[in-house]
This record gives sequence, C-alpha cells and structure tokens, in this order.
Amino acid sequence: MEKKAISNQQLFLESIKKILPSNISLVNELSDLLEISVDSAYRRIRCETTFTFDEIIKICNHYNISFDSFRLSDKGIVSFKYNLPLSNIENFSDYIKWILEALKKMNLSKEKEIVYVADDIPIFQLFKFPELAAFKIFYWMKSVVNVTEFEGKKYDPSLISDNIMADGKQIFSLYEKIPSTEIWSDSTISSAIKQIEYYFEAGFFSKKEDALQLCKVLEDALLDIQEQAEHSTKAAVAGFENNFIVYNSDIEIGNNCIFANYDGTKSVFLRYHTFNSMVTTNAEFCHETEQWLKGMIKKSTLISGVSEKQRYQFFRKAQEQIESLKERIG
Repeated sequence: MEKKAISNQQLFLESIKKILPSNISLVNELSDLLEISVDSAYRRIRCETTFTFDEIIKICNHYNISFDSFRLSDKGIVSFKYNLPLSNIENFSDYIKWILEALKKMNLSKEKEIVYVADDIPIFQLFKFPELAAFKIFYWMKSVVNVTEFEGKKYDPSLISDNIMADGKQIFSLYEKIPSTEIWSDSTISSAIKQIEYYFEAGFFSKKEDALQLCKVLEDALLDIQEQAEHSTKAAVAGFENNFIVYNSDIEIGNNCIFANYDGTKSVFLRYHTFNSMVTTNAEFCHETEQWLKGMIKKSTLISGVSEKQRYQFFRKAQEQIESLKERIG
C-alpha cells in the first residue's frame, strides 16, 4: 500500500510540474499553497511524507486537476471534467475562453500534437472565416441551446459579440501552429451545408442573399482548407511545415473526439450535447483512445500532401453539394 501511495504521489507531482511555468519553483508553490515550511514541501516532493486528504483537495482545486486520473487500478472507472451545459451567450463566451486557454497551454509545450476525429468542421478552422463562425454560433445558440436572446430572431452576425470573435481569432492563430492529424468524412462538411439549407427553408434568413453569401463563404473556407491539406500545413508563416495531416474516412464518425499529447501529458476531449466538451487524462482511457485512432487512420484514405487525386475528389464532392444548394436557393 505504501509503495502504491508513493507511486501515485509521484504521478500527482509530475502533473503539477507540467502545469507550472518553467520559472516557477514547485517547492515554493507548495509551501505557499499549503501554508507549510519549505522543508515540509521538500519532504512531500521526495515522497517522504504523503499529502493529507485536505492537501490533495486544495491542490486539485487550485490547479483544476482531478486526482482520479492518477489512480493505478479500477479499470472501467474514468473521471471526466466538463464545461457546464450552455444556457446563454455568456456561457458560450466562457466556453470559447476555455478552448483558448487549453490551446495556450499546449503551445507552451515543446512537444505537442492533436489527433482530431471530426464529424463537423473543427471549430478552430471556423474562426478563420468570421461569417461562417458567426452563423455556426447563431445556429448552436438558437436551434440547439434555445437561448432566449435569439428567440424569434433571424440570422444576424452582429448578434455575436466582438469579444467572442476576437477570442476565436486567437484560437485559430494558436491551432494553426499545433501539429494535427485529422480524420474527416463526408458528414464533416455536409453538416454545415444542411444547416444553411435548413435555415433557408425555415425562413431564418432575412433574405436569400444572406444564405447565398454563406454558401460563398463556406466555399472559400473549403478551398482554403484544401490548400492547407495540399501543403500539409495550416500556418501561413514559415517554421510550421508538415503540421497538418488529413484523412478521409468512409466509416461514419458519429462524434467529435480529440486526442491531445503535449510534453507527455495525454488528454481526450469528447463532445456531448452537440458541442459541449468533457476531458479526461485517465491513462488507460487515453491509451485505448490512441489505439482506436490508429485503427481509424489505417482504415482511412490520406488526402493531404501528395494525395492530390483523393483530395480533389473529397473536396469536389462538397463543392458540388454547395452548388446544388445555391441552385435551390435561387
């Protein structure tokens, strides 16, 4: 029991070290937070003294980590953190800030990567095209969350605050520098096309020109993403070559899943209630997810880099769907 407790404590301490900036001393942090002497903090770092239950709670609350993630047994039991379900536009603003902070933390790491199974265009990519991001946010808030501020309103990008869009701009700026392997399918793009079509048929556009403009923006976004895939990079600046690998899966994806690995810290982000997210660092669950993703990649077709024929066919199919929708809109 003592050996297991110490092993858990070592894992717990390692997780705190990864959170702290390199210029911050762990011993001083623990001494100040737990209100103990520097010598007592050192004994805990060396695992000569185990943390008390109250100390663990204080550390977990302060650094927003879950101690369940460091248990070495109890297979089948996984602890997740999640953002509270959204009920208004302010909640969504907090959700965007949560994504922004997570990406900032990743970018501070020397080694980092994302593996993204996308059943919708990744929210990171949307913010490169503000009109498209504004539409998707309006759609989520009005038709999924049923936010009262949007009741009886037609689509209007001005209803989305400048603060959200500014944070979104930062999100794309960070995302484009993080190496990512992404698995897309036909539904990744078709969901946005169907949402525009639904809003047009439901009368949620003030005029048909607004729907046609969104189709144009979606076309531009897909051409840009296609170019990113062609050059295998999301960034428009040098130094981030080969940081974008894209696969096309013929298997229906069904849900967004993000596997993140930065400086040895592995996390899995799962979507629930349409676009809310929950995250775990449980080692066993992360390992199983990593293996599942490798299996998905093996069954998928590479469409980035030299795979120009496969890439053209994938994006051409989506462009044809948009053209068909534009004809129906008139």
